Amino acid sequence: MTDRDPPQPWLDALAAAEAAAVTLLGVARQRGLDGALDIGEDAVVVLRAAQCQDEQHYHAHLAAGALPVAAAFTIPEETVADRTLLLVALLELKAISIAGGMALARAWAARGDLDRVEIAYAIGAVDAQHLALAHALVGVSPANDRAFARWLFADPAEPVAALAALGLLDGPGDPVPFPGPLDRVCRGVFGLTPETTSAMTMPRPPVGEAALPAAPRVITEAG
Repeated sequence: MTDRDPPQPWLDALAAAEAAAVTLLGVARQRGLDGALDIGEDAVVVLRAAQCQDEQHYHAHLAAGALPVAAAFTIPEETVADRTLLLVALLELKAISIAGGMALARAWAARGDLDRVEIAYAIGAVDAQHLALAHALVGVSPANDRAFARWLFADPAEPVAALAALGLLDGPGDPVPFPGPLDRVCRGVFGLTPETTSAMTMPRPPVGEAALPAAPRVITEAG
């Protein structure tokens, strides 16, 4: 292994967490459209944006070398039958993503890959916004009640085990293939590719020549 090799287990675990969130929110949105889940107008806008952002995080992890831990996820019936239970599950997922992101940033820093440290931080910053919004939607006040994010994981197997504990891996019910039902909608969501200091300060190409993309995929507005 060289210092530039990716921290594979951490990348794989974090990609799984983001993919699980995308799939869960897709099922919840579909339930809402079917009239089987009353998400509420205040939550549906937040969840739609979060789903778009989480899919971008997933593709950023894949671009860094992540291999998907699972191609489908089991969604507990009770989680998508009640708005509060859905939001609590989202809170758990975001805690996994944020704490896993802390470990991933440390692993990238140990390899001297500062661009990837910045991207891990940027992903965690957005996941923390999701955490605060979900807290507010379930009535927690103040919605952002910590000075520092919780430390949770010393080993990359731990976030995967946490996903399993939520019933998202090999739980009861039929697996839902990632990314789940419905198109992701990114209307009103910006910053769909990661920005790093080295990319933003590099010399710009001559007029008429395309710059290298910052990420392999951008989801366009749908719906």
